[in-house]
Amino acid sequence: MRFLNQTGAELRARLFAMGPGRYYQPAYRFIVADIGQTEGAWLDLGCGPGWLCAYAAAGNPQLDVVGIDEQESTLRVAELAREGRLNVTLKKMSPAQIVYPERTFNVATALQVAASWPDAAAVFAEVYRVLTEGGRLFVYEPDPDGEIPSDWLARPAGVFPPDAAFRFRWRRAGLGADGWQRLLDTARSSPFADGVSDERHGFFRRLVLTK
Repeated sequence: MRFLNQTGAELRARLFAMGPGRYYQPAYRFIVADIGQTEGAWLDLGCGPGWLCAYAAAGNPQLDVVGIDEQESTLRVAELAREGRLNVTLKKMSPAQIVYPERTFNVATALQVAASWPDAAAVFAEVYRVLTEGGRLFVYEPDPDGEIPSDWLARPAGVFPPDAAFRFRWRRAGLGADGWQRLLDTARSSPFADGVSDERHGFFRRLVLTK
């Protein structure tokens, strides 16, 4: 009955968590390991089903992880991934209006959410404000035309889903090459202007913005 009583947004979040999101588990682990933040404070923008927060917090009791999302229904799904971890906090919040003081966070992440930002410049300015000096913002968007390393996706049925299925989804919901270039141009005119790096990581395009 609980499943039937969910809102449309919560149902979509749960279906994503139960389906496509499960395939990204290796990618979450690789991202967390590469960033390597084990203490201080981590902000995840648009935390979705909460797995990146959970992986960042796991085994790192000196690290406080805050996941924010604008959908309460999505945050309810993220609570499942949180699994009672005391160093994970989930809050309803806009990435363009972050209710934390200046220089609160050592690192921030934005995983497959930049396409939903109506004003990327406002997000960059706000994240810059809440990062410590030397803090970094990592922005990830999948590249439908790039290589997909075989160990970056979990495929319970062997080769299924095929790469083509992921590429189709990324083309429909992602930024695309033009959108990525606009995001990069916005970053280069943001307060991060002197610390912008356009990279690749796994099957993602990645911006690393350093304060």
